[in-house]
Amino acid sequence: MQDKRQYASYLLTRRWTGLAYRYLFIYPFFLRFLGKKNLDFGCGIGDFLGFFNLFKKKIIGVDINPFNIDVCKKRSLDARLLTQNMLIQLGQGSFDTIVFDNVLEHILSPQPTLKNINALLKDHGLLIVGIPVGDAGFKADEDHKVFYDEQDLDVMLKEYNLSKMDYFYRPFNNDTLRKNLRQFCYYSIYQKII
Repeated sequence: MQDKRQYASYLLTRRWTGLAYRYLFIYPFFLRFLGKKNLDFGCGIGDFLGFFNLFKKKIIGVDINPFNIDVCKKRSLDARLLTQNMLIQLGQGSFDTIVFDNVLEHILSPQPTLKNINALLKDHGLLIVGIPVGDAGFKADEDHKVFYDEQDLDVMLKEYNLSKMDYFYRPFNNDTLRKNLRQFCYYSIYQKII
Protein backbone atom coordinates (compact mmCIF):
# COMPACT_ATOMS: atom_id res chain seq x y z
CA MET A 1 0.00 0.00 0.00
CA GLN A 2 1.20 3.48 -0.82
CA ASP A 3 1.76 6.00 1.93
CA LYS A 4 -0.32 9.19 1.98
CA ARG A 5 2.38 11.38 0.39
CA GLN A 6 2.87 8.90 -2.44
CA TYR A 7 -0.88 8.66 -3.01
CA ALA A 8 -1.25 12.44 -3.25
CA SER A 9 1.65 12.47 -5.73
CA TYR A 10 -0.02 9.69 -7.71
CA LEU A 11 -3.24 11.71 -7.95
CA LEU A 12 -1.29 14.69 -9.26
CA THR A 13 0.20 12.60 -12.09
CA ARG A 14 -3.13 11.72 -13.66
CA ARG A 15 -3.51 12.78 -17.26
CA TRP A 16 -5.47 15.87 -18.28
CA THR A 17 -7.83 13.61 -20.21
CA GLY A 18 -9.10 12.13 -16.93
CA LEU A 19 -9.87 15.58 -15.56
CA ALA A 20 -11.56 16.62 -18.80
CA TYR A 21 -13.64 13.43 -18.67
CA ARG A 22 -14.78 14.27 -15.14
CA TYR A 23 -15.49 17.94 -15.93
CA LEU A 24 -17.46 17.13 -19.08
CA PHE A 25 -19.16 13.79 -18.46
CA ILE A 26 -19.52 13.31 -14.70
CA TYR A 27 -19.60 16.49 -12.65
CA PRO A 28 -22.25 18.35 -14.69
CA PHE A 29 -24.73 15.59 -13.81
CA PHE A 30 -24.16 16.22 -10.09
CA LEU A 31 -25.28 19.85 -10.30
CA ARG A 32 -29.01 19.18 -10.27
CA PHE A 33 -28.68 17.21 -7.02
CA LEU A 34 -26.64 19.77 -5.08
CA GLY A 35 -28.18 21.98 -2.42
CA LYS A 36 -27.23 25.14 -0.56
CA LYS A 37 -24.63 23.43 1.64
CA ASN A 38 -22.59 20.56 0.20
CA LEU A 39 -19.75 18.30 1.30
CA ASP A 40 -17.24 16.41 -0.82
CA PHE A 41 -16.35 13.49 1.48
CA GLY A 42 -12.98 12.12 0.35
CA CYS A 43 -12.19 15.14 -1.81
CA GLY A 44 -8.73 13.95 -2.84
CA ILE A 45 -6.81 16.75 -4.54
CA GLY A 46 -9.99 18.76 -5.11
CA ASP A 47 -11.09 17.96 -8.65
CA PHE A 48 -14.79 18.28 -7.80
CA LEU A 49 -14.23 21.22 -5.47
CA GLY A 50 -12.53 23.07 -8.32
CA PHE A 51 -15.38 22.31 -10.69
CA PHE A 52 -18.07 23.32 -8.24
CA ASN A 53 -16.31 26.60 -7.37
CA LEU A 54 -16.98 27.67 -10.95
CA PHE A 55 -20.66 27.88 -9.95
CA LYS A 56 -20.06 29.94 -6.78
CA LYS A 57 -21.92 27.53 -4.49
CA LYS A 58 -21.01 26.50 -0.95
CA ILE A 59 -18.98 23.30 -0.79
CA ILE A 60 -16.48 21.95 1.70
CA GLY A 61 -14.10 19.09 1.07
CA VAL A 62 -12.77 16.66 3.67
CA ASP A 63 -10.12 13.99 3.28
CA ILE A 64 -8.01 11.78 5.56
CA ASN A 65 -4.83 12.52 3.63
CA PRO A 66 -3.06 15.71 4.82
CA PHE A 67 -1.07 15.88 1.57
CA ASN A 68 -4.29 15.97 -0.46
CA ILE A 69 -5.50 18.81 1.77
CA ASP A 70 -2.24 20.70 1.12
CA VAL A 71 -2.81 20.41 -2.63
CA CYS A 72 -6.38 21.70 -2.24
CA LYS A 73 -5.28 24.64 -0.11
CA LYS A 74 -2.65 25.59 -2.71
CA ARG A 75 -5.52 25.67 -5.20
CA SER A 76 -7.50 27.96 -2.80
CA LEU A 77 -10.15 25.31 -2.18
CA ASP A 78 -12.04 24.89 1.11
CA ALA A 79 -10.68 21.49 2.15
CA ARG A 80 -10.13 20.22 5.65
CA LEU A 81 -8.40 17.26 7.22
CA LEU A 82 -10.98 14.73 8.37
CA THR A 83 -10.70 13.96 12.06
CA GLN A 84 -13.20 12.69 14.61
CA ASN A 85 -13.56 16.25 15.95
CA MET A 86 -14.12 17.52 12.42
CA LEU A 87 -17.35 15.55 12.20
CA ILE A 88 -18.61 17.31 15.32
CA GLN A 89 -17.45 20.69 14.00
CA LEU A 90 -19.21 20.18 10.67
CA GLY A 91 -22.47 19.61 12.52
CA GLN A 92 -25.01 16.82 12.59
CA GLY A 93 -27.68 17.17 9.91
CA SER A 94 -25.99 20.18 8.34
CA PHE A 95 -25.52 19.17 4.68
CA ASP A 96 -28.08 19.13 1.88
CA THR A 97 -25.88 16.94 -0.31
CA ILE A 98 -22.78 14.84 0.25
CA VAL A 99 -20.65 13.65 -2.67
CA PHE A 100 -18.84 10.34 -2.04
CA ASP A 101 -17.21 9.86 -5.43
CA ASN A 102 -14.91 6.87 -5.88
CA VAL A 103 -14.05 6.66 -2.17
CA LEU A 104 -16.01 3.69 -0.83
CA GLU A 105 -13.83 1.09 -2.54
CA HIS A 106 -10.78 2.48 -0.68
CA ILE A 107 -12.27 1.72 2.75
CA LEU A 108 -11.90 -1.78 4.17
CA SER A 109 -14.62 -1.35 6.83
CA PRO A 110 -16.99 1.39 5.62
CA GLN A 111 -19.62 1.16 8.36
CA PRO A 112 -18.22 3.94 10.63
CA THR A 113 -17.76 6.24 7.63
CA LEU A 114 -21.29 5.59 6.35
CA LYS A 115 -22.69 6.18 9.83
CA ASN A 116 -20.88 9.55 9.98
CA ILE A 117 -22.05 10.52 6.49
CA ASN A 118 -25.63 9.67 7.43
CA ALA A 119 -25.31 11.81 10.59
CA LEU A 120 -24.01 14.77 8.57
CA LEU A 121 -26.90 14.65 6.08
CA LYS A 122 -30.04 16.69 6.68
CA ASP A 123 -33.33 14.81 6.76
CA HIS A 124 -34.21 14.10 3.11
CA GLY A 125 -30.65 15.11 2.17
CA LEU A 126 -28.94 13.47 -0.78
CA LEU A 127 -25.87 11.26 -1.02
CA ILE A 128 -24.18 10.91 -4.42
CA VAL A 129 -22.06 7.75 -4.50
CA GLY A 130 -19.73 6.79 -7.33
CA ILE A 131 -17.99 3.42 -7.59
CA PRO A 132 -15.87 1.83 -10.29
CA VAL A 133 -17.61 -1.18 -11.79
CA GLY A 134 -15.94 -4.00 -13.63
CA ASP A 135 -12.48 -5.47 -13.24
CA ALA A 136 -10.63 -2.77 -15.17
CA GLY A 137 -12.00 0.01 -12.96
CA PHE A 138 -11.38 -1.83 -9.73
CA LYS A 139 -7.83 -2.80 -10.72
CA ALA A 140 -7.01 0.73 -11.94
CA ASP A 141 -5.87 1.82 -8.47
CA GLU A 142 -3.74 -0.35 -6.20
CA ASP A 143 -5.37 1.32 -3.17
CA HIS A 144 -8.80 -0.18 -3.99
CA LYS A 145 -9.63 -2.60 -1.19
CA VAL A 146 -13.24 -3.75 -1.66
CA PHE A 147 -15.12 -4.43 -4.88
CA TYR A 148 -18.80 -3.40 -4.98
CA ASP A 149 -21.36 -3.89 -7.67
CA GLU A 150 -24.59 -1.95 -8.02
CA GLN A 151 -26.64 -4.37 -5.91
CA ASP A 152 -24.03 -4.50 -3.11
CA LEU A 153 -24.17 -0.73 -2.89
CA ASP A 154 -27.96 -0.57 -2.72
CA VAL A 155 -28.20 -3.27 -0.04
CA MET A 156 -25.50 -1.66 2.10
CA LEU A 157 -26.90 1.87 1.93
CA LYS A 158 -30.44 0.72 2.65
CA GLU A 159 -29.18 -0.21 6.13
CA TYR A 160 -28.52 3.51 6.71
CA ASN A 161 -32.04 4.59 5.67
CA LEU A 162 -30.77 5.77 2.31
CA SER A 163 -33.20 5.15 -0.53
CA LYS A 164 -32.09 5.18 -4.17
CA MET A 165 -33.68 7.98 -6.20
CA ASP A 166 -31.71 7.90 -9.43
CA TYR A 167 -28.61 6.39 -11.01
CA PHE A 168 -26.46 6.65 -14.11
CA TYR A 169 -23.35 5.12 -15.66
CA ARG A 170 -20.46 7.00 -17.14
CA PRO A 171 -19.90 6.98 -19.99
CA PHE A 172 -22.92 4.62 -20.42
CA ASN A 173 -23.89 1.08 -19.43
CA ASN A 174 -22.20 -1.39 -21.75
CA ASP A 175 -20.68 -4.82 -21.07
CA THR A 176 -17.57 -4.13 -23.15
CA LEU A 177 -16.90 -0.87 -21.29
CA ARG A 178 -17.56 -2.59 -17.97
CA LYS A 179 -14.85 -5.16 -18.74
CA ASN A 180 -12.25 -2.91 -20.32
CA LEU A 181 -12.59 0.78 -19.41
CA ARG A 182 -10.69 1.99 -16.34
CA GLN A 183 -12.93 5.06 -16.00
CA PHE A 184 -16.21 3.13 -16.11
CA CYS A 185 -18.28 4.13 -13.07
CA TYR A 186 -21.72 3.75 -11.59
CA TYR A 187 -23.28 6.73 -9.84
CA SER A 188 -26.30 6.51 -7.61
CA ILE A 189 -28.22 9.19 -5.75
CA TYR A 190 -29.71 8.24 -2.40
CA GLN A 191 -32.07 10.20 -0.19
CA LYS A 192 -31.97 10.05 3.60
CA ILE A 193 -35.36 8.77 4.71
CA ILE A 194 -36.51 9.65 8.22
